[in-house]
Amino acid sequence: MQDKPDLTKTGTTPARTQLSRPKRVVYWFTRRRKTITFHIIRGVSYGVGAGGVSIIVWWIQNH
Repeated sequence: MQDKPDLTKTGTTPARTQLSRPKRVVYWFTRRRKTITFHIIRGVSYGVGAGGVSIIVWWIQNH
């Protein structure tokens, strides 16, 4: 019979309480890099779209 894996261990990552604050911030960013990048790209897309619509509306009003 196989032993069940110990799921309470976090692997090679040290406990967060042992890390200094800057290292914890870097660790937090590295774990959420894809999510942060997705939201930045999404925000830029919304901004470009809103800006484009605003320019079109301004152009229509002035011509």
